[in-house]
Amino acid sequence: MAIKNLLVTYSGTDSSKAALDFALFLRDKYDAHLTGLLAHNFAPINQNVSSWIPDEIRESIKKARAKASKAIKNQFEQRVADNPAADKIHWIAKRGDSDVTVAKYSRLYDLTIIGRYDAVHDQDQIELHPDTIAMISGRPVLLVPREFDMKTFNEHAVLAWDGKRASSRALADAMQILKTKSLVTVVTVEDGDAGLALPEMDVETALHRHGIKTERVHLKRGGKSVADRILKFLDQAKPGLLVMGAYEHSKFRQSFVGGVTSSVLKKAKGPILISH
Repeated sequence: MAIKNLLVTYSGTDSSKAALDFALFLRDKYDAHLTGLLAHNFAPINQNVSSWIPDEIRESIKKARAKASKAIKNQFEQRVADNPAADKIHWIAKRGDSDVTVAKYSRLYDLTIIGRYDAVHDQDQIELHPDTIAMISGRPVLLVPREFDMKTFNEHAVLAWDGKRASSRALADAMQILKTKSLVTVVTVEDGDAGLALPEMDVETALHRHGIKTERVHLKRGGKSVADRILKFLDQAKPGLLVMGAYEHSKFRQSFVGGVTSSVLKKAKGPILISH
């Protein structure tokens, strides 16, 4: 399926601005529709005491919420004002649990672009967790770090491949993007648990049949973690995109004791497409 329907979360933070810049690039590249989504929970009043608050205070709070939402919408519109495809750029503001709201909308889009770990002190009303969104939605999520500079973007992609379900899902979800790349490097960290090669078929053949140029890289653990080996390779190769499956094991386990997904998402310097 061609990429024609993109969703980008936007809240006015630095990460969401970086995500919007990347989303506009993808919109132009694929001639797609792009929808900006503000998922927020602007609710400064504890619901347990709301009945004690005078009506005039309630009204003031309601107006403050609307003002905050409108200010973010105006920021979004200013940042997309120069795009020639104004009729293909849309806006949605929705109140509710931020992660759940984004996940529900994501199910209707080809790809959701999110600022990576877009956490702002004292602004948990708009904080997003892209890995959680990918898990809840069942759809691919593209994470963009706040420090990412579009000038450094290139058409080299890396596919982290271990032959398991999550990496297979990521490969399928990213195929339309990978078909546009000049080179896809398939990276496997040899830890004794990678998916075994199948007779007469491998991941490179699957990519070649889509007309994708590939190279294969096998990395030795060398006493390092899988995440550290992937991160070191990314620092050396400097690809424009990493594609990887998220949480082959439970997210709770990985978040609590650490894991490949958690470490790479926190430390990688470039955009990452994840699927679960």
